[in-house]
Formats: sequence, C-alpha cells, structure tokens
Amino acid sequence: MSPLSGKIILVGVTGGISAYKVPLYLRRFKEKGAIVKVILTENAKNFISPVVLSILSDGVFDSLWEKDIPHIALTEEADLFVILPADYNIIGKAACGIADDLLSSAIAAYNKKLLLFPSMNNRMFGNPVLQKNIDYLESCGHYLVDPSRGPLACGKKGKGRLLSIERIVMETEKALSPDLFNNALCLITGGGTFEKIDPVRYLTNGSSSKMAYSLARNCYLAGGKVELILGKNTIMPDPDTPYKITQIETAKEMYNKILSRWKDVEYLFMSAAVSDFTVDSKKKKIKKSGELILKLTNNIDILKELKKKKKNQFIVGFSLESEKLKTSTVKKMKEKGCDLMVGNYPDSIGSDKTAGIIVSTSSEEEFKCSKDELAWKIIKKIKS
Repeated sequence: MSPLSGKIILVGVTGGISAYKVPLYLRRFKEKGAIVKVILTENAKNFISPVVLSILSDGVFDSLWEKDIPHIALTEEADLFVILPADYNIIGKAACGIADDLLSSAIAAYNKKLLLFPSMNNRMFGNPVLQKNIDYLESCGHYLVDPSRGPLACGKKGKGRLLSIERIVMETEKALSPDLFNNALCLITGGGTFEKIDPVRYLTNGSSSKMAYSLARNCYLAGGKVELILGKNTIMPDPDTPYKITQIETAKEMYNKILSRWKDVEYLFMSAAVSDFTVDSKKKKIKKSGELILKLTNNIDILKELKKKKKNQFIVGFSLESEKLKTSTVKKMKEKGCDLMVGNYPDSIGSDKTAGIIVSTSSEEEFKCSKDELAWKIIKKIKS
C-alpha cells in the first residue's frame, strides 16, 4: 500500500497558463491512492475546465455559498493544502489576510503549513511587493517553492515558469513525509565509472544509476540535503531536480570528489559500480591490427580508503555477487568499514527491480522489490 493512500490533498488552482499541468498532478496522486479535492478560482476557469478536474479528482469547489461551509469543511479534513499554480494575486491575498472568495477564505481558515508553487511572468515574480509577500508567508511557516527559469507565456525567458510535474509531485510527497534527516548531507554515488583505454575506448560496466536516483529521491523526501556524484549512466535528470549533480569519469575522480565533501557528509550511499580494474591509457587511438592484449591493474578501493578517514559518517555500501550473497555481503561490510551493506545480484543492473539482502552489525533482511522501495527500506534501517 502506498504511504499516500487515504491522504487528503486540497489543491487550490488559480488563473494562469500553467494551470494546464494540474490534471497531470491530480492523476499522479490518484494513482498513489490519495484523495484529491480542488478549489477553483473564477480566473482559473479561463484556463482549465471544471469538468476535466471533476473527472480526475474527488470533487471540485468554486463557491463560498455551497452547503456545509466549504472553506471550513475542506480545510479541516485536509492533510495538505497545495496552491498550484500560485499566481501574484493569491500570494498577495494570503499575505495580506484578504478572504473574498472560496480559495482565499480557505487559506484564511487553514491552520497548517501551506505549500505554494508560484508561477507568473518574470517581472511580476521579481516585483519587490511580491518578494516581500513571499518573505512574510515563509516567516509564518508556509513553504513556497521557487519557480524555474525558462520560456514564459509572453514569449520571453526568465524566472517564473512553473516547475516540472516531477518536481511538484516530489515536493508534495516531501511535505507529507516524516523529516528523518533534518537537512543532513546525504552524498550518493551512482552509475558506472569508466577507465580509458585510448581516446575512444574504455573499461566500464552496465550500471544505470537507477539505484542512485531512487536513493536521492527518498533521501530528499526524508528531509536530507542531497548531492549526487555520477559516473556513466543512462538516466537524464529532471531539469528542475533539487539535487546537486556532479559528473565524473574515473574511480580516482569519484574518490577525490567524495573527499572534497567528506567533512560535511553525514550519510554516504556508495551505490556506484566502480571499475575494479584500470589500464594505462594510450594518448592516440589504438589501431586495429590483430590481437590486442591489455594489462589491467587493480583500481582504487574507495570504501577501503574511506574507512581510514571515517569519523562520524554513516556509510552504506553495495555489493554485487553471483553466489554466496549473504556470506560475501557480511564479509565486505566488515572489510570496508560500512555501517550497512546491501547485497544484490547481477540481474539487478539496469533494472527497476532488485533482490538481495540488507545486513548491518545487528540485523539482516532479505528483499525483493523495486529500487524505489529498497531505497526507503535502507533509510528506515538507518533511522531505526
């Protein structure tokens, strides 16, 4: 069962071209089992049909004069109140305490944290009056997620564009998730490193970085400050991702990047598939002329090196094994100084699903699930 199953999300929709994203948002949360109700302003009806929203939600409301005092009834039952998009007008009303329609009256009656996604022209967003209103709402405990930069409805580019659906969904889930990490730095490695043989050939593996992105997403939902160090991978990040992403090539580059952040790291998730071997790289392309013999040498063992430098960091390692999974995973956890080690099988490479075992000094747990589910299992193990 989804953790969002049965959660009641109240969505306030204001007038703006970006309201076209609201149906996508509603569908995503209905699929997760949430109950989603919509408050629509009169201006919003110029951009999105109430009929469409009623089909995709659990109810659309647009008038103060309906039975059951809607601005009270709707806000009393809501687990979260989202304003999507939040235009210049509604932000100003919320900050000034104006309650002259159903949405602004519902905001006035809501006694929890609001989640607002501003969207408007860049000059409107940069207006000092709006910025003062945003500062005031944030000082009251509400959370406004900065819009992105990009093409706007007026044909120009600037800051004010509504975030991607992926980011909006993530921020909504974060608002409904327990804060386990309290902004602690979660450093996550992923993908496969690659060691050059010559300018066009290299040694690598099939790692896709899917596990790294699942860890990043779930650490962010749990309140962590997330940074990713990625080698070769096949996933394109969302343009509005909240993570800092650094691309590297070799195992040595990954190690050096980890060291540059080491004093600030509280949790390291070493899910990258680091090349076990390296080779002397040729400066020019090797010509095809019969048999080619490569001399491979052992690559740096990042976890073993970090074991020497470990202080208060909590380290999660990953072990890929074809046989004797439990025995090998326990052995590697001790050898590499990890607090928790995840063992899985080669067929998990590139897949959305995985199977294996999680071991620590005090427990062990077998798993067979999606990588997203595994990421949350790991976090719960860390914080248990």
